[in-house]
Amino acid sequence: MFCSQCGVEADGKFCFSCGHPLHQGDGIAPETNVVPPQNELISPPTHSVKWEDDICYEQVLNTDIVRSAIADHGSKAIKGFSGEDCLAIYDKIVPSPIPLAKLATVVQPLYASFGVRTGKTREGTVSAPPGVVLARALCSLAKHTQPFQRVEQADDRCTLIAEFPSSIWALKGEIRITVTKQSNVAHVSALTNIPGQAFDWGKSTKALERLFSDLHSDMGIPVTSQYRAA
Repeated sequence: MFCSQCGVEADGKFCFSCGHPLHQGDGIAPETNVVPPQNELISPPTHSVKWEDDICYEQVLNTDIVRSAIADHGSKAIKGFSGEDCLAIYDKIVPSPIPLAKLATVVQPLYASFGVRTGKTREGTVSAPPGVVLARALCSLAKHTQPFQRVEQADDRCTLIAEFPSSIWALKGEIRITVTKQSNVAHVSALTNIPGQAFDWGKSTKALERLFSDLHSDMGIPVTSQYRAA
């Protein structure tokens, strides 16, 4: 071997020319005091969770089959007749100094500041993996033209917040869907919130019924055989 200090060919523990250590018996390189690469600790590979079992919004949404199903439902969705559309027609039939459509945008937040609101809640268990249930919920929002707004992510649950569009029965509000991971099933709780209005004439109840019906169907995202057997 050659001495790394002076380049003289030598053997043993020290160079006979300059006295520089040639090697050490403990496997430590003397010049850098760093364990050679073959002795470095290597971190184990990160375990990859299947998207069906994942409750992470980003992981589920980035799955091709999920994105395709959402796009398919969105392309077939039919926009409903909104409350604002209805008031605009009333304005044409019965002229008013203050257009009703514009008046609603002022009255609703005013009543909301007084604590006036309405809404419904519903919860239950869906016999499917949490990631699949989360994907079905996203498909349901697209199917019923409920624009997705934001997500609240936790380790064991994910909450989807979307717009609850206005209709002839009620003005615009919010719908929140929380999917909680429970082994090979998922617990779902959902609620609607319509501020500034005391009654919605059954709108929220019907919307939640449609949501849970969607969650119990495959929505173009069927459960694989390994989960059906569980």
